[in-house]
Amino acid sequence: MKKIITCLAIMLAMTTFAMAQTYSLEQCIEHAIANNLQIKMEEANRDSKAIDLNTARRSWLPNLNASADQSFNFGRSTGADNVTVNQNSATTSLSLSTSMPLFTGFQITNDIKVKRYNVQAAEESLKRAKENIAIAVAQTFLDVLLRNEICKISEENLSLTNESLKRTEIMVTAGQVPPAQLYEMKSQQASDEAKLTSAKNELTIGMLTLAQLLELTEIENFDIAAPPLDSTKLANEAIPSSANIYSDALTAKPQIREAELQLESSKATLKTAQSGHYPQLSLNAGLSDGYYYQNSALVNEGFSTQMNGNLQEYVGVRLSIPIFNRFATRNNVRAARVGIAYQQLVLEDVKKTLYKEIQQAYHNAVAAQKNYRAAQKSVEAAREAFRYANTKYHTGKSSVYEFTEARTNLTRSLSEEAQAKFNYVFAVKILNFYSGTTITL
Repeated sequence: MKKIITCLAIMLAMTTFAMAQTYSLEQCIEHAIANNLQIKMEEANRDSKAIDLNTARRSWLPNLNASADQSFNFGRSTGADNVTVNQNSATTSLSLSTSMPLFTGFQITNDIKVKRYNVQAAEESLKRAKENIAIAVAQTFLDVLLRNEICKISEENLSLTNESLKRTEIMVTAGQVPPAQLYEMKSQQASDEAKLTSAKNELTIGMLTLAQLLELTEIENFDIAAPPLDSTKLANEAIPSSANIYSDALTAKPQIREAELQLESSKATLKTAQSGHYPQLSLNAGLSDGYYYQNSALVNEGFSTQMNGNLQEYVGVRLSIPIFNRFATRNNVRAARVGIAYQQLVLEDVKKTLYKEIQQAYHNAVAAQKNYRAAQKSVEAAREAFRYANTKYHTGKSSVYEFTEARTNLTRSLSEEAQAKFNYVFAVKILNFYSGTTITL
């Protein structure tokens, strides 16, 4: 029985371990891209454009249509010798026709170009949506790492308070310090516990936000892997110039390529509209057959006899020359030219927006690095001040207030350093991301 219970316990532990999922930043981004609804909508839009392209490419193929008509006539009609008689008749008609474009003024060719550019632009739009998701995930991921570090700082702070409380109790018992310091230390302990609870709650909210961004349905066992970050390397990392990043971004960022493709599509649309001025030539062919029955004194030939005798075949070429179509072609051309001018403005606006974003990202990264270096120096000074205050307090040469103030300054400096560190990491990742570098930690 004990063996069975042990086996069940091991199986349960293995199942729980298997259910726990720890995600790195790269895995979070991959999972979010695979499950995000906006990404799926962009994929559906791309697939729709691909179907339009397929339809345009098949426009060169001949079509094939079949038709069958059956009609009945009743009542009086004029027959031979202008004699009016009552008679009923029935007519059966069958036909098969085909038509194939030979020349359409390059309309089909240019329409295929339009559709191809639209597919490529949709692909770039999909890439841009994926990049936006990657940035959002990276920002939330780093925010969770920051909150986790704040929790650790709060835990260490509470642990230090508990240790100091024990020492204060000993000092009060020995008569080295007044009992009031013990109560002040207990008050500080309660405050630190509240801060730790708040930090854990913030961490839980951050994890929930990240899980929702990943479209996870089960978040109980969701966790992330915190990669090691070299503080010295981060503080001394060289930041690339904004000019070099902008030069790379012009060829790497999908929003630029998307705007360029939309401009090319509008140019092809103009050529498609201009094709309305050209004549069009098509090849037509078909078969037709029919059967006629009259309810009169006349003898009607049999169905098979009429069908064999009435079979007709035709083939021909049709030339259509546009002369006047109520200025529709002219206005289509004018609208296409306006579309080109608009897309040129869109492309310029996208480039200017990208340039502004890169300039802002560059200055954010430079400022974040300076703040991080300053925060590191602040932590070093706060550590030294706390070390001195801690020694004085536990030798009975200072009050709880001085000890608590020094420790609060250290905690605040550590929190500010953590905030500055992750702000700097995100700023640098965003800056490199503009040049086409994948976001990783």
